Amino acid sequence: MRIYVSIFLLIMFGCKSTTIKTNEVFFQTASKGVLFGDEDELVSQSNISFTNAKDWKSFIEKINVPNTFSKVTIDFSKQQLLCVFDTIRNTSGFIIEIENIFVKKNGLKIIYNSIKPSAKERVNMVVTQPYHIVIANNREKTVTFIHKDNLQ
Repeated sequence: MRIYVSIFLLIMFGCKSTTIKTNEVFFQTASKGVLFGDEDELVSQSNISFTNAKDWKSFIEKINVPNTFSKVTIDFSKQQLLCVFDTIRNTSGFIIEIENIFVKKNGLKIIYNSIKPSAKERVNMVVTQPYHIVIANNREKTVTFIHKDNLQ
């Protein structure tokens, strides 16, 4: 009997599942990093979903950041780009990251987090803007971006 109870407890509490939750959406990073430059050249703080090549190309031309996103290849008939651009920062050391994407009945929920440099971390005095762009399967749903601090 102890063996059965031990096996049951091991299965319930000891094993981490490697499967994606049923409402979680698989995504892959297309580009992640920091934009540098004059504040006029950078993007305003925003969360954007691109579902077609025309809008994506127009956006790239508008922000005028050569070669930064040239390696992002996507089949817009099957996929979409989900982008988070942080606010413009006066120092290095900031990171922004899309952590999870979930399907809810009223659309996609993209959960992202921004990370500040620690008090002991050395930073450079340079204008930066962290960003994270991911590729996910295209879904005809509303997209909502939620900062991790605003989760309820």
